[in-house]
Amino acid sequence: MSTHPARSRVRAAIVALSGITAIAAAAAIALGPTRPSRYVLACADGNAYLKGMHWATWGAAAAFGAGTDTFRVCIPSCSAGRLHNFPALAALWRAEPLPGHAGERYFTRLTIIFTGNRSYRAGGKTYHLSQTATYPLVASGGA
Repeated sequence: MSTHPARSRVRAAIVALSGITAIAAAAAIALGPTRPSRYVLACADGNAYLKGMHWATWGAAAAFGAGTDTFRVCIPSCSAGRLHNFPALAALWRAEPLPGHAGERYFTRLTIIFTGNRSYRAGGKTYHLSQTATYPLVASGGA
C-alpha cells in the first residue's frame, strides 16, 4: 500500500490554502478579537464544532489555523449517534461589516480542509467526507 495518495492530499491542501495564508499574513495588521480555540458550527448543543484550534494568522481580512473538526452522526438518531473527529485546516475569510456595530467586521465564510482520514462508519455503512468544505457564517455566530 502506497502512502503517496495521502501525501498528495496533504500537499494539495497546503497548496490550496497558500493563497489564503498569504492574504491573511498580509492582512494581519492587528490581532483583533480573541482567537477562539473552539467554535460551534451548528446545533448549539455541540453536535458540530471545531476544537483545539491554533491560529497561525488572524487578520482583518482572513484567519488561518489548524485543529479538529468534530460532528455527531445522527445514525440511528442524534441521541444515539456518536461524535467523529477529523484533523483539519480552517480558513476564515470574506470579512463584512457586522450589522448594527459600526466599525466591526466578521468573517462570512469558513473553509475546512481535511488533512487526514476522511472516512467514518455509521449504521453499518462507510461514509467519506470531501477533501474540502466551505460554509457561510452568520453574524450571530455559527454556520
